[in-house]
Amino acid sequence: MSARPLRRRKRSSRLNRRFPLRTALVLLCIALILVLLRLFAFHLVRIEGNSMRDTLNSGDIVLVTRFDYRFGGTAERGDIVECRFPGRVDAYVKRVIGLPGETVEIRDGRTWIDAALLEEPYVFSSQEDYSIALGEDEYLVLGDNRAESYDSRASDMGPVSGRDLLGRVRFRIWPPGSAQ
Repeated sequence: MSARPLRRRKRSSRLNRRFPLRTALVLLCIALILVLLRLFAFHLVRIEGNSMRDTLNSGDIVLVTRFDYRFGGTAERGDIVECRFPGRVDAYVKRVIGLPGETVEIRDGRTWIDAALLEEPYVFSSQEDYSIALGEDEYLVLGDNRAESYDSRASDMGPVSGRDLLGRVRFRIWPPGSAQ
């Protein structure tokens, strides 16, 4: 009779030794999955500044999907994107206005794309006159608050290429609501 309880203790002892190893392995797999999702799928961005006001305000937190432009997708006019300007380390959140090969002109506070008026209900403030002919892989990205936006119109920023589009803003996490 006493032999059976002894076997149970040995089996139980082996399971107790394996439990921390299994737990560590599960936690490691979860951490790896989260890192891969962050690198290739999505991440959260906190908006700093007023360049996208009133669509996005300083302090808002948005979800950015990274796979939209990495695997052959292209940005569309009106997309709110996270991008990096040439020669800059920081990433910026702006709206795509001009697409590759287009001529964009801002005059009298209105935006014209290839001589056609662009309706922009999201624009928060007036804007100075500006004109640019975009190259083959160039996007014009502007803030919705044009008077306070440091964007593609600045001489030290310029248009961004498709590879500089880091991801698309999908929706606002905090405070709750839609980003577009």
